[in-house]
Amino acid sequence: MKRKFNVTAALATTAAVGLLAGPAFAQGRPDTMGAPMVCPTTQMSPGHNDCVMPTAASPGGGSFPGSFLVPGTNTSFAVHGFIEGDIVHYLGTHEYQFNEAAPVAGPGVSTTNSLNGGTSIYLNNTRPNIETHTPTAYGLLKTYTEFDFNQTSTAQLAGNNDVVRLRQAYGTLGPWLLGQTLSLFADPAAYEDGLNTNQNVGEMVPANVRRPQIRYTWLAGNGLSVAASAEMPTYPNNVGATVAANTQGVTVTGITYSSTVYYNWPRFIIAPEWDQPWGHVKLAVGAGVTDIREANTTTNTGPSRQVGDWAATLSGHINTWGKDALRGGVTYNYGAADLNSWISQGSWVENTTTGTVKIQKAISFYANYEHFFNGQWRANVNGGWMTVSGNPFTVACGTSAATTCPQASLVKKIYSTEVNVIFSPVPQTDFIFGWEHGYRKMQSGAKGTVNAIASQFKFYF
Repeated sequence: MKRKFNVTAALATTAAVGLLAGPAFAQGRPDTMGAPMVCPTTQMSPGHNDCVMPTAASPGGGSFPGSFLVPGTNTSFAVHGFIEGDIVHYLGTHEYQFNEAAPVAGPGVSTTNSLNGGTSIYLNNTRPNIETHTPTAYGLLKTYTEFDFNQTSTAQLAGNNDVVRLRQAYGTLGPWLLGQTLSLFADPAAYEDGLNTNQNVGEMVPANVRRPQIRYTWLAGNGLSVAASAEMPTYPNNVGATVAANTQGVTVTGITYSSTVYYNWPRFIIAPEWDQPWGHVKLAVGAGVTDIREANTTTNTGPSRQVGDWAATLSGHINTWGKDALRGGVTYNYGAADLNSWISQGSWVENTTTGTVKIQKAISFYANYEHFFNGQWRANVNGGWMTVSGNPFTVACGTSAATTCPQASLVKKIYSTEVNVIFSPVPQTDFIFGWEHGYRKMQSGAKGTVNAIASQFKFYF
């Protein structure tokens, strides 16, 4: 009986290694099976390649690289992370993020965007993290907590508008994970190493990627694992005839209704993954039920709708030669806006004049290739594309900026491209230089682009 318990505990502990996913340890990387890998310095960035800072053995050292043993306990403790600075110069339109918010011009659109470009300098993507390992009778207990400074403060902090924000906080024990971390639907090992790794079309980007969850991972052997999670959904942004940004109100035949979006159940996701020396492949499927409840603001009565939504994604990477790799994925999304934050108008759209409701459906893909020239220089190119269908409006858009045009707020097609060159002159540094291009077209025909040249530095610790 004792021998059986030890085998079970060992299996559970091994499963926890794959679950501990964050900037230091991403999910399913073949080069990090078992114990975390020490970074080979200039040829890998710790944040992207799932490795830890090299450290010399010393008295009081902890159980994993870069950690120390907390005096009087059996807990190993480590502080890692990186300081990140970004300098971005927009060519044309200024102060628009490189994402689905690219400005558009056309029927029904009034634009006040700057035409002379501009430069932004910021350090709010800096991310410290704390990690602990504690052996227990049930396996290794691990915790991971990560912060950044990407939360805008109120005016009273005037000179320092970026305040601390919690990104991840979770623990693993055996095959179980509980807390807030990357969604199981995401596949960080398939994303590129570049300037805007969290804003490229086709990938699961920050608005939705980190969420509270309960996850279980089963190791089937030969590199195959199957994980399942119950995750807190994020709510669709918009409901209504004009689909104005972040609006939850609609008007029906002159009566004002307020709309509230509910999820009666968590988002359920299942994801088998196969890791091999040649690379990895992952399939993830997520589903849920969305309730949109509308109430007359006077009588507190009104129509309600329930929508079943789901999404599926296939992703992975192939090691080509040397340290080079080809990565990518494809996704089909049926109304599950929280599994692809590029569907900016939410999971469904209603024409409140006709009562017609359309589910927002999207097909997207992304691909990137990274080449290592030597131990200090590498480069990559990335591209993503997505098309959205589900437009319940048939009214023609006028040419006047004052003309109401619901389709001007509905995305039809978007894509992004990015080219990066990365220089690592000494261990634990990355200096990235790149060009970014984003395009967005609306259902009305309005369209626009964003172009930027950018640089970024990272100092890992």
